[in-house]
Amino acid sequence: MESFKLINGDLAIEHGELVMIDGKEELAQCVKNVLGTNKAEWFLNRNLGITFMAFLEKNQNEEEMREQIRQGLFQEPRIKTVDSIAFDFDRKNRTLVVRFTATAVNGEKLEGEVEQDVG
Repeated sequence: MESFKLINGDLAIEHGELVMIDGKEELAQCVKNVLGTNKAEWFLNRNLGITFMAFLEKNQNEEEMREQIRQGLFQEPRIKTVDSIAFDFDRKNRTLVVRFTATAVNGEKLEGEVEQDVG
């Protein structure tokens, strides 16, 4: 599959041309877009995304957060298995980094990281 490359949600342009991506880079971008979308936020697909409140609550439930990430990853049909999910909380700076590994249906390993302000 081929898609437009996005940088911070904007189309990437190099030398006056739109940049296209494919393969593992395109799959990683699609997964990151799902994980960066709050469920019911996008009017064209209310089921797309994850529930951000699971990550913003004062007493976070790590298993609920893990389940949200898992559900988000499986919204991408090219993801076959979710192999690991790890959280790194930085309470001082109020950020959460989520690291994950997954396996695509073609057997390729995908590693990703999403950082979120939590408050």
